[in-house]
Formats: sequence, C-alpha cells, structure tokens
Amino acid sequence: MLAKRLGARISAAGRAPKQAEYLARDKLAWLLGMQAMLILPLLLSLPFWLWLVWAIAALWRTQMFRGRWGAPGGMIKGLLALICAGGLFASYAGKTGTETMVGLLVCAFSLKLLEVNSARDAQLLVFIGFVITATQFLFNQTPQAAAYALLCVALLLASWRSLYLTHTQSTGLRFKRGATILLHALPIMLVLFVVIPRLGPLWAIPNQQAAKTGFSDSLSPGDLGNLALDRSPAFRVEFSDQRPPANQLYWRGLVLDTFDGRTWRMRDTWGIQPRDPSGDTGIKRELTDYSIIVEPHGQPWLFSLMTPQSVETPANSIRITADSLLMNRIPVAQRMRYQVRSALVIDWPEPPQLNQQQRGNYTRLPHDSNPQTRALAESWRSQNLSDTQIIEQALALFNREFTYTLQPPLLGQHSVDEFLLVSKRGFCEHFSSSFAFLLRAAGIPARVVVGYQGGRWNPLENYLLVSQSDAHAWTEVWIEGKGWQMIDPTAAVAPNRIEQGMNEALGESDQALVANAWQSSQLLYNLQLRWDAATYTWQRWVLNYDTEAQEGLLSRLLGGTESWRITLWLIGLALIGAALFAWALLRNQKGAILRPETQAVKKLEHKLAQLGYRRKAGETLSDFIQRVLYSEPQLKTGLTHIAQLFEQVAYQNRTEQLLPLQQAIRQFPRRSD
Repeated sequence: MLAKRLGARISAAGRAPKQAEYLARDKLAWLLGMQAMLILPLLLSLPFWLWLVWAIAALWRTQMFRGRWGAPGGMIKGLLALICAGGLFASYAGKTGTETMVGLLVCAFSLKLLEVNSARDAQLLVFIGFVITATQFLFNQTPQAAAYALLCVALLLASWRSLYLTHTQSTGLRFKRGATILLHALPIMLVLFVVIPRLGPLWAIPNQQAAKTGFSDSLSPGDLGNLALDRSPAFRVEFSDQRPPANQLYWRGLVLDTFDGRTWRMRDTWGIQPRDPSGDTGIKRELTDYSIIVEPHGQPWLFSLMTPQSVETPANSIRITADSLLMNRIPVAQRMRYQVRSALVIDWPEPPQLNQQQRGNYTRLPHDSNPQTRALAESWRSQNLSDTQIIEQALALFNREFTYTLQPPLLGQHSVDEFLLVSKRGFCEHFSSSFAFLLRAAGIPARVVVGYQGGRWNPLENYLLVSQSDAHAWTEVWIEGKGWQMIDPTAAVAPNRIEQGMNEALGESDQALVANAWQSSQLLYNLQLRWDAATYTWQRWVLNYDTEAQEGLLSRLLGGTESWRITLWLIGLALIGAALFAWALLRNQKGAILRPETQAVKKLEHKLAQLGYRRKAGETLSDFIQRVLYSEPQLKTGLTHIAQLFEQVAYQNRTEQLLPLQQAIRQFPRRSD
C-alpha cells in the first residue's frame, strides 16, 4: 500500500507544471532601456502613438514584476493587437508599404514585452531588436544614424549577455563588455562589407511618405524666395575634369510652359516624353562629365547642366526627356547617385524648327491677363524690331529700372503688369516670369526653367555643394537657327547673383534675413565645411558602394577580382585574426592568474630568495614564512605582519588591506640593510 501511494505521488509530481523562470529586476530594466533606445529614431518617422503602445507595454510589464497586475489574458492581447492594426490602417489610409511594415514590427516588438518571463523569451526579444536596428536605415542613412545604430548594437549585446549573468555587475561594466564584443566583431563586419557581392541596399526601398522639399511643378511669385532662407543641401556634384565657370552652372530641373496669368506650370504630357535620338543631329561641344548625389526630395525630377547626353545609374531608372530633363522612374525618396555627361554648347548643322503646334504652345497667353505688358510688347513689335532686338530691349529695361530683393511687395491679379510697371522689385521668379510673358506677348516662343544656379565649392573633398537657397528660375527663348537658348534676366539686374552667389546680390536689409552664425564666424564656417565633407565621403564610399565601386577597390587592393585572389586574401586575414585573438587570450589568462596580492607576494619571494630561501612548489605562504623564521627569527615582526595582511586580503576579501600589504612588502629589509 505504501509503495502504491509513493508511486502515485511520484506520478503526480511528474505531471506538475514547471515553475516559470522570472527575470530579475536588473535584467528587466536593461530590456526596457534597450527597447526605448531602439524605437526612438523610428518614431521620428512613424506615427507618434506607437510611443503610447510601448509605454503601456512597459508599464504593464513593470506592474507585473511588482506583483500589482496580473499577466494579460488572450482577450486583452488580441484587443491590443487589433488596436495596433487599426491604428496603422488609419495612419496610412489602408496602404501597405515600408512604413506600415516597420510600424507593425514596432508594435510586435513592444507587445512582446508582455510575454517575456524567462531568459529564453528575453533572448527572442533581443533578436527582434537586431532587426529593428537595421530598419532604422530605411529612414536615415547619415553618419550620425550609423553611430547611433552601433550604439544600439552594443546595448543589444550587453542586454543579451546580462541575461545569463549569475552575479551583480555595474551598468557601466555591462555596457563595456557589450561594446567589447562589438569591437571584436567590427573587423569581420568591415571585411564582409568589402568583399560580399553587392545587392540592392536595404535603404533603397522607397518610402510611402517621402518628404517633399525644394520647389514644386509650378511657379508663382514668392515661391523661390521662400527657399532662399533654407540652407539644407539639395545635391552635391563631383566633376571628372575641370569645373565649369559659375555662369554655366545652371542645374535644370523642370521646364514650365503653361501660364494662367499668375502661375507657370508644366504641361501634363509635353516635355516629359523620352528624347528621340534620331532627331538629335547637333554637334556637341564643351562636354563635361560629373556625378551627382541628390538628397531625397519626394519628386521624380533630377538635375543636370544644360543638355544631358547620357546618364548612368546602377538601377538604370533615369531617362532623358524631349526637353533635355532628367526624370527618375519613381519619386526620389532616398539619396541616389548618378553620373551625367552634358554638352554645354551645341552647334546645329541644320537650323532646328518648331512646328506650328509647338510654336502655339510656347506663345500662348491668357486673353485677359496683364494688358499693359501686352501693349508694351506690341509697341516694340510695331517698331519692326527683330526678335533679338526685342530681347535686348527687355534686358535693358530690367538692367535700368529693377531691384533684386527677397522682400518684394505682394502682387495682385495682373501680377506681371504690377511688377513691370509699378513695384519693379522682385526675386528670380519675378524676373523670369515677366520676361517670358513679355516675349510671348511679342510672339517669341519662351518658357520658364526652374532648378538651381551656382553652388558652394568645398576644397576639402573637391565637390560642389548646391543648397536649397541656390534655387533659381530663368528663361529659355527660341532663337531661329539656334534653337532654345538660355537667357537669365536676373543676371541683367544682379550679375553678382550669378558670379558670386545670392548673398552678394542682396541689399543690407535682405542680408539680415539670410545671415546666420555659420557664415559670420570663420571658425564655424570651416567646421561646417569639414562636417559636410565628412558627410559627402560617407555617402560616396559607404552608401554608394555598389558593384562598380567594389570591383575598383578590390582591383586596387588585390590586383584583380578573381575568386582565388579574394579567397587567399580572406584566408590570410583569418590567420592574422586568429593569431591576434590567441595572443590576446593568452595575455588575458596570464593577467588573470596573478591577482594583486599574489603579485605582491612574488616580490616578497624575490627578496627572500636573496637571503637564500626559495619557496617550494605547493608550499603555502604561512609554511614558507615559518621555515624562514626558523633560521631568521629577527624577521618575525615583519613577516608575521605580512602573513596576516595576506590572509585578510586573499581569504577574507578585505580589499582595503591590499595597499598596506604592498607597502609592508615594499619596506621589507634586504640582506644589505
């Protein structure tokens, strides 16, 4: 009977549920801090309510640890999941894309905290954290973002390691250990980055809500004047050969050929058709090659000098339109690099022609707009002036009576009339718009071009930085026998704007608007140049490290890109790394064997060896001292004191006695005393 009862108890014990392994307070705190740091940069691009999701999960998990709240049941978990899904659906209007998927991942990362009880659960949370860190680069690829990501990885490694600690460690020491692991892995990361075949980068995935910066596909009075205060970069240019002069640095972005009396727009289909190579019979001169790294601006258009002849990009997504513009297949949502060859001058063996429909498009004006400007143009035409003479008359008018300013007065319905005949104060869009209207009223085909002009040269890395404040508008005029010719009426009013930049063309009141601390101090200005040069180097050698760049680097390092060369190189690096690791391991082991009190006793043994006494293998310090005192009783006071101090440090863990022990051994007399 007793055996039967005992067997029943053993069977019941075998069926008893295993007790959950709950996390200690310090380990839970590390997980919470790790989550907060990892999702912080993502919430700058994702809906802010995701912070609330994480805060609720963190609060609930903390209260569970304190024993005040119970673990959420299946119904509550399902409700939280539905709330997150509904929030993402509402935030992105039901569209699925990069931000939606990352937002869903952040929700899962936050809510998973409610189910973490053991080290195994926490380890899964750490693994998800590595993926979360990688998704940060979908929204930001700057050097600062890379440094922050490395900090996050070090924190992840420290959190992972902390899960299995059996003793208490300070926060600083835990993070130091995690950073040490990352430091050991960095050489491997660098080698893999250099040699692994290049695929499309993670950050090349387009975003749903790309920020739209710069100008738009329409131009009204005051549009570009607002950009004059924006110093953020638009793109950076590196020239293969000599840089063109400043008066040729017109970066074309859009051609606007439709005017409604106040606003210029681009016709829906005209000007964006691909260029027909068969109709391009001009002789190209002054060819220049350059590469551009453009900042994301949320629009499909790109920028080039005058007449682009060819464009190269790894994705082959850029086409040259009939109006010699560059259009990307999708809006530019991430930084991209492309190479262009442009012809600054074209000679036409046969005079180009506009057909009747095209001429009508480029001379069309609203019937009831700006009557006074129309009358002025008709008076010039009634004098039997040629097209060239009318153009000269208009430029002379601008040169004689107009002022370049960031603070023009507001214009009414007939904006061109008010500007040309009343205010005579404006920015580049005022001059280009009124100039094009004036020529069209005289029957001369004209259109407005928007883009950027000039830029700031950075001598540290030899590239041109074009900022949003360099946004500019000018006019292209059809000249019989020559085709479209660029004419900038702003240059007739403020030539310094073209040659030296916008700041040199503004008056004192306007200078106060654009002044900033970076330009007023030479030191700050130099620091800004150096920082921008570092950013450009990062973009060029890291973000744009594609297959072509990889082949070039490996060819310079190894003399070729054959598989056997790369294999031998990797084997050599592996052997060097293994040797360094073995040396460091042996060095650490050696240092770990000799504790501070043991090192002090070694010095005592050296002094006693000079007296003729050597410590035997396996002999304790106490026995060794007793053997010495048997023959040297006069040393009893000093040696006994040393033995007592050693026992206190080594066996009683009284580390405060380490310094007295070292001093006592240092003062111990030699034979010569």
